[in-house]
Amino acid sequence: MEATEWKQRVKKYKGIFTEPPKTVPSDKVVDSPVIGNGDLGVTISRRPEQQRVWISKTDFWKAQKMYPNGSPCLLGGIDIHIPDLVNASYYCEQRLDEAKVVSTFHGSAASVYMTSWISAMENALIVELSCEGQAVSVTPDLWVQPGHGSETEYGQYGDTAWAARRFSGDDIEWPTEGVIAMRSLAGSHSFTLQPGTKQYLVAYVMTNHDGDNHLQESIRKAGLIDENVIASLRSDHEDWWSTFWAKSAIEIGDELLEKFWYGSHYIMACCSRNKKFAPGLFGNWITTDTPEWAGDYHLNYNYQAPWWGVYSSNHIELSEPYDTPLMEYMSNGRRYAEEYLGCRGLYYDVGIGPKGLPTALCNTPYENGHMFLGQKSNSALSTVNMLMRFYYTYDLEYAGFVYPFLTEVADFWEDYLTFEDGRYVIYRDAIHEVGTYTESHDDDHWDRGLEDMNPILSLALIRMLFKGLLDISRQLQLDADRHKKWTHILEHISEYPTFQREGKTIFRLTEQGYDWWPDNTLAIQHIWPAGGIGLDSDPRLLEIAKDTITVLNRWTDYNGFPTIFTAAARVGYDPETILRELRRQCSEHSFPNVFIFFGGGGIECCSGVPAAINEMLLQSHEQVIRLFPVWPKDKAARFHNLRAVGAFVVSSELSGGKVTRIELTSEKGQACRIINPWANEAFSLMEVDGEQQKEIAWQLSADIISFHTETGKSYTLRRHESN
Repeated sequence: MEATEWKQRVKKYKGIFTEPPKTVPSDKVVDSPVIGNGDLGVTISRRPEQQRVWISKTDFWKAQKMYPNGSPCLLGGIDIHIPDLVNASYYCEQRLDEAKVVSTFHGSAASVYMTSWISAMENALIVELSCEGQAVSVTPDLWVQPGHGSETEYGQYGDTAWAARRFSGDDIEWPTEGVIAMRSLAGSHSFTLQPGTKQYLVAYVMTNHDGDNHLQESIRKAGLIDENVIASLRSDHEDWWSTFWAKSAIEIGDELLEKFWYGSHYIMACCSRNKKFAPGLFGNWITTDTPEWAGDYHLNYNYQAPWWGVYSSNHIELSEPYDTPLMEYMSNGRRYAEEYLGCRGLYYDVGIGPKGLPTALCNTPYENGHMFLGQKSNSALSTVNMLMRFYYTYDLEYAGFVYPFLTEVADFWEDYLTFEDGRYVIYRDAIHEVGTYTESHDDDHWDRGLEDMNPILSLALIRMLFKGLLDISRQLQLDADRHKKWTHILEHISEYPTFQREGKTIFRLTEQGYDWWPDNTLAIQHIWPAGGIGLDSDPRLLEIAKDTITVLNRWTDYNGFPTIFTAAARVGYDPETILRELRRQCSEHSFPNVFIFFGGGGIECCSGVPAAINEMLLQSHEQVIRLFPVWPKDKAARFHNLRAVGAFVVSSELSGGKVTRIELTSEKGQACRIINPWANEAFSLMEVDGEQQKEIAWQLSADIISFHTETGKSYTLRRHESN
């Protein structure tokens, strides 16, 4: 795919709204048009005569400890009153390519056009208004959310109105104050919009986490915005999104799945760019003060899941915020491990927030008032994303940054594992949540889940962690004295448990304890995201994996969307079934704003389509590249710049049942291994340097093409056409 093709490809994918949204405000995902720049988030709802622009920000948190008080909260918004549009028609487009919301309202005497966008480079919101027919009056009202223990303040500085909301006091761990500064370029608060002209409402949004003078600075920056500044912001905005969309692309002959592949990346780009504050469960579109599950960072998959598609999609930059809250919580994790379990290392509860905020403290006699929910795996599950990023980039600076976290998670498991009868065993680690958040239980068996032995997910996470540590420590030349212990754990960790169900051998949730659960997909999460099984695994394991997916049959699941489709692709499940069921979820469980939504979470679903499609088109987790490994061979497809393990950026095409080309760039000079897609056919391997090409040496062994690469060099493999 040529780099210039991306724009036309993405341009046709839009969120289309033909009636006002119905679920705003919402404690979960909104169904309204969304825009964002990775920090500031805006969604727009209500009728044409009063458009409500909801404004929130990734760092606008109420930092109170007791569950569910510690959560992101609504900052405020702008109501745009246009009385002449009563009973007007409603039509709105959420344009992915431009990250803009374009609304059209046709009234009896006038039509109004409203375009809203947030600068990709600054926290500036621009609303452009124009009309046809008669002139209409426009009155914008700025507001911030009151209540919930907050203080609010309003003011005026020249033609700029401002409003502030703050959380502070003795029961707040750290203060948060947000400010919205708004002005109309028409020169007055209310104005008449004349046909053939354009007027602008502009707002600048900051919090105290952006700087000490956030109030004065937001007012100053709002006051500087004029039409020339808007033109400059628009140009930078369009350049940023053009660059973003050019980083990777797919064309798979299925517009529905393509729309949600691009749409999922759009949502992540809109909410995940503030390196100091990662997005919570529902991104930066918070429309109440009571988001479900505190809208926090839930560590038993919900927090980790949103980014599982960005690594292979070559959008590493979107994962930058991920590590921050995990690192900030380390002192808590050390203390919990030592005080509650007598272990070194990190023991994390399920709910955490920014800046070391524990969001999961409860009035309960169980687990020292924390919501560990019987699970020991939260910190290990948090290493999955770190290891994905390392393997896809071989970025040693990043590896050095996360290495202390990885080693302290290893410290925990070195102490917590029990070595008996020649193997390492895990005791009292619940595979499913144990309801310790309640004040009392009907019986004395509340800790039944704590009787679980060898939960299958933890077994895979331990394998992934210690293998990753061995690889990273060798690259960094650190901790050679620990390799013997880490290797011993890898070689002696218990096998994945299995049992018989519906006449098939399938994976068991635990070796002792729960064997099955009526919902969720924990029985296959050792495959994905933990990476415990792949196409190079023992054929018997692959058969068990496929049979487990068949028996589970949970393509539609409250919590399973981010895992089951990619797990199925990872083990070579029937691609027609994967695609059919994935289409069904996109059709039946989505909003017009391209959010795929199930009951258990929000932005977690952003990985479901990209990760699954990417694994169907390109697999590499076993250090060997496979092209179109789980894709219908009669279905043409091509992709541009997906990432492969080893820091390779790969493009390829399948046409007429044949892989026609392979192009890759080696970012770190790793040895490259590719499953030969051209058995018994001739091909050439060329090193490409601009217009220059030269043939280089390669080896073929057991159907694997191997060759050495150099950092920054590009390579092309092409099949020779037969006569």
